[in-house]
Amino acid sequence: MYESLFEYWKQERASDKLLPLRETFMQRLRTYIEQLITETQSEDISDTHRLLLEAELSNLRFILKSLLQHRVKKILAMVLASDTIDHSLMTRQEQRFVEQITRSLRSVRMLEEDLFAPMEADSSSSLILVRFLEDYPQIAGVDLKTYGPFRADDLAVLPLENARGIIRRNGAEPVVIGAERSESAQGS
Repeated sequence: MYESLFEYWKQERASDKLLPLRETFMQRLRTYIEQLITETQSEDISDTHRLLLEAELSNLRFILKSLLQHRVKKILAMVLASDTIDHSLMTRQEQRFVEQITRSLRSVRMLEEDLFAPMEADSSSSLILVRFLEDYPQIAGVDLKTYGPFRADDLAVLPLENARGIIRRNGAEPVVIGAERSESAQGS
């Protein structure tokens, strides 16, 4: 098992891509480590044998820690780049990690988008006029009314909260009435 972990560690370090790490491999590794720990605690082995087992456990810990650090770096890079993430390559713990990081990044991105929202509408109003940039399915508004479905170039008055989400996903853009008209009137 030590050799298998060592080989996997070398391959993971040499690859730019995340390699598959199976739950069965991790379970076998866990069982192997438990056996080594049990054996080191046995009174029936020599001091030399115990030292060798403890050294092997120490090396296993180092390799496993390094392996997991490399995998976390690759996973973070994939999440930050918004690459498609193949969850089948990961352990359940790594999949949960990705879900947590993705939720956190989504919150940060939403904050950024809120701060720099391309909306000219008064944020105190509850409705906003938008023009859809692409076909969009029916939605349930925050006011519990049903809106849509919409086709590209459709205009719709939506609750501000719903409109912000669609605009963030580049599905629509706010329509500013009056600003363009007053500018063209001034030019003539």
